[in-house]
Amino acid sequence: MTTIWTIPSMKRITDDGVVVQATYIFQAQEQNFINRRVGDMIFSGSVDEPGFIPYDQLTESEVLGWVFTELGDQKAVIEAEITLATETQYSASIANPYSNGVPWTN
Repeated sequence: MTTIWTIPSMKRITDDGVVVQATYIFQAQEQNFINRRVGDMIFSGSVDEPGFIPYDQLTESEVLGWVFTELGDQKAVIEAEITLATETQYSASIANPYSNGVPWTN
């Protein structure tokens, strides 16, 4: 099974580049079975805070770190739920002796 966390989108204050929201996705995949959790994390901050990183210097890894900090223990819960759902779907497909389709479209 492969799993990945991504940040597909962020919202920032245009004038100073402070990120105020990030959309995150956790995805688990086994063969053709994919499940994901999508969420939004709200942030507050200012350019005057120690450690401020300009918007154009941010990395996905840095923003994921913020998300993980905010999620706390929920990160492990999300991973467990989505991974289990994917494993369950995949296992059920293996146990199913039936297939759908017609031979003349392959």
